[in-house]
Amino acid sequence: MAVTTGVTVGVAKGAGSVVTDDKGMTLYRYDRDRPSPSRWTCAGACTKTWIPVLVEDSVQATGVEESRLGTVHRKGMKQLTLAGWPLYRYVGDTKAGEANGQGREQEWYAVTPSGRKAAVTG
Repeated sequence: MAVTTGVTVGVAKGAGSVVTDDKGMTLYRYDRDRPSPSRWTCAGACTKTWIPVLVEDSVQATGVEESRLGTVHRKGMKQLTLAGWPLYRYVGDTKAGEANGQGREQEWYAVTPSGRKAAVTG
């Protein structure tokens, strides 16, 4: 898993309020994970489809309250969290603005700036 340094988290325009990374890729949360305390459950083969957002250093936010951002330890690395929810990218999103993972398995959802499930369809 690649570690991203200096991630910028922002909000997509025109697709509802969904959080994106610095390349405009939609970020997701997983219903089986837990926000308090932060706990990830996607492991092994799951991480080939749902790529954990791993960070090393600072995370800059645009349209997201920095106080809502954090990390959870993941096998010696740090996974970015929003309102406690571990964040992921979906392998099926190949360009900025896509949200092809929205509603997958009725457990994966694009995340809003508050950490809630997005209502957009992808």
